[in-house]
Amino acid sequence: MENTAENTAGYKSYAVIDFSGGLNNKVDANLIQDNQCTDVQNCIAPIIGRLQRRKGQVKLNSTALAGKIQGLHAYYYGDNLENRKLIAVSGGAAKYWDSENGFTDVKTGLSATVPVMFETCVNYMVGMDGVNKPWKWDGTEATDLEGAPAAGSCPVLFAEKLFCIADKETVRWSNSFAPEDWEDVNVWAFDRGDGDELSGLFVYNGGRELLACKKRSIYRLVGTDISNFRANRAENRYGVAGPRAGVVVDPYFYYISEDGIFRWDGMESANLTSNTIPLTWENVNKKYLNTAVAARVDNRIWFCVPEGQSSTNNLVLVYDLDYKSWWVFRGIALSCFVNFNDGDSVKIYAGHALAGHVIQQNVGYNDMGLAIESYWVGKNFDGGDPVRIKNFKKAFAVDAKDLNDAIFYYSLDYGPFQAPSTKTDIKNVRKYSITSGKGRYFQSKFAHTAADKDFCLSGFEVLYKLKKQK
Repeated sequence: MENTAENTAGYKSYAVIDFSGGLNNKVDANLIQDNQCTDVQNCIAPIIGRLQRRKGQVKLNSTALAGKIQGLHAYYYGDNLENRKLIAVSGGAAKYWDSENGFTDVKTGLSATVPVMFETCVNYMVGMDGVNKPWKWDGTEATDLEGAPAAGSCPVLFAEKLFCIADKETVRWSNSFAPEDWEDVNVWAFDRGDGDELSGLFVYNGGRELLACKKRSIYRLVGTDISNFRANRAENRYGVAGPRAGVVVDPYFYYISEDGIFRWDGMESANLTSNTIPLTWENVNKKYLNTAVAARVDNRIWFCVPEGQSSTNNLVLVYDLDYKSWWVFRGIALSCFVNFNDGDSVKIYAGHALAGHVIQQNVGYNDMGLAIESYWVGKNFDGGDPVRIKNFKKAFAVDAKDLNDAIFYYSLDYGPFQAPSTKTDIKNVRKYSITSGKGRYFQSKFAHTAADKDFCLSGFEVLYKLKKQK
């Protein structure tokens, strides 16, 4: 927000009290909206009028499992669902977590390199990885899932049947309420021979449709059984990068593709990255998007992708569903997600993409003991007149009560950031004097690196005068 009204000292005011616009690197830094930023890391605007550090991560298991986490699942069973097991796969072994005894084996002898996907049926849970024979676990014994495709992957329940990807072009399914009864007729091929391959299955539209996704297209399957199933190619320009690269938030399907991150509304796909964060997306390593993960966390969607030269997910692009804005999280390396209800609360767990740790998300203010490095860089303000020189004299930062202050820096005319001298700090308002503050552009930056502390910025204001034109 820009307030151009003269104050009693002849100064004009540039004030920002809304940070909800998130990151925008599509246009030059002086042309973005006042509530947007030109660069950001590990910050979020939970409501209008607040800028805060993201929350942290805590290891569930202090002793690492044998390898990276290949899959997670929440399995509830019993007459009243009183048995609640958090399942994790690492190093080719599926295990369940017990707070007293740690992880206990469920099934061993699985591949240690491929993702494992799960589904819960009436009497047991099912695991598939596209390599080993599909298997089931009823809370006591793990056995083969009879009748299922030998290399089945991506199991999902749809129309009261268990579906899976049988090969690169084909989906198969069981009979209704019978996950071990697979008839030969229960098969559907999606444009066989088109050179593309199936990458994931997602239940959409309140359970009434199944999205069979390839890497360059998306198909919609509707109906209740083989007699009335119908399929059509619903998206023929873009596809889904991998088995975990999509998430349904009805009426939308959000997915990661080589061309960006998209939102599909049942009719067409909209690229959410190209018009706002194209430079950020440009640095994503497209070669390894098959391991990308999309998951809903509260009212935001986390898109976990590899950045730079990384072959594993080390960047989280966060899309706020309320404000339609983008944020960037680093220091988070995730391979999969699960929401787990332990009977007292729902916790968000994620698998580490490099180590054998299950990690609780959105808890505390450090990353497994390490400080979270946060910063926000605002607009390059020119007062609507980039030609005229301004004399920037004072700056104010308003903090929420009792929260650690983010350090204020400023830059003139795209120069290096520097710290002003603090003049006063009274009643959560910091007042700064700016020396040698002449320039055409003024840019603000707030940074916070203190461990185990949050910050909360409510707004800031800069006072300036226009120099007379000669």
